[in-house]
Amino acid sequence: MVSVTSYLASLMIFSVVLISNVSGKMGMTVAKVSHQNDLAIDLVTCDTAKGCNPYSGDTDCNTRLPVLCKQTDKSPRPAYAMTCTDHAMPKEFYCGWTMGYIATTPKVAASTFSSIRDVDAYCEDAFGPGWVTAEFHDSRYIPGMNGATYANAQWTQWGASHGNNYPSGGWSYYSYGNVRNDTRFWMDINDQPTTCWSR
Repeated sequence: MVSVTSYLASLMIFSVVLISNVSGKMGMTVAKVSHQNDLAIDLVTCDTAKGCNPYSGDTDCNTRLPVLCKQTDKSPRPAYAMTCTDHAMPKEFYCGWTMGYIATTPKVAASTFSSIRDVDAYCEDAFGPGWVTAEFHDSRYIPGMNGATYANAQWTQWGASHGNNYPSGGWSYYSYGNVRNDTRFWMDINDQPTTCWSR
């Protein structure tokens, strides 16, 4: 027969474990939408209909998820079609190009990191120098780009004539890579309080 004292002790231990697994702070997560084999690119998005919330967060910071990391090497945009639609901004804004690569780390609780520098170091440890945390506004676009228009050599030529100052997009973007599609990822966002780490 279990004594009242033993039962209460067990209940207290369970409560402590439960509390330690729920931090209360919420961070933003994103997901892979698709992969194009012919171009070796992924489309990653913050889709509010599928749970992403850049304004108040969507996932408890103690949840173990991969971190989405990037390496930017100024790669020109491959000739993918604009599958996004106009909203507050033109469709190119939502289907931008990161000018590089993405990859995902092993799963980790975002509450592990104190600052964005810690997350960047985690990406570098996983993939090597030049790898840092992917950010919500990483994409770049050219107004009017679509398919082969402003892709490959045209992308580079436009940049050369505009001081390599490509407009910044958001919400969704394409990158070289083929990351997993069975989980969401931690991502940084630099203008909202919805990261589990400080700036």
